Amino acid sequence: MADFLLRDIDERIAERIKEMARQKGWPLNDVILHLLKQALGIIEPEPAPEPGDIARLTGSWNDDESRAFAEAMEALNSLPDDAPSYMAPPAKKPGE
Repeated sequence: MADFLLRDIDERIAERIKEMARQKGWPLNDVILHLLKQALGIIEPEPAPEPGDIARLTGSWNDDESRAFAEAMEALNSLPDDAPSYMAPPAKKPGE
């Protein structure tokens, strides 16, 4: 396979490529190769995200991240209720 060296890459393009690599969890080289193949018509472009699909906004989690989030939520839910006293129902007076 051939190797190419690119120079004078516009900063906006470089940032977008880095962003795509972070979102996909791919190395920069793989993202650049993927984009070149799409531009040259060697592979089909990725379909547009479906409306309402928030995964495109936040990315997606792998199994370890999902498990860590579930464990963190479970730990938070097991904490005692420490609502401020002004939010607690009024205490009953003796004899009521």
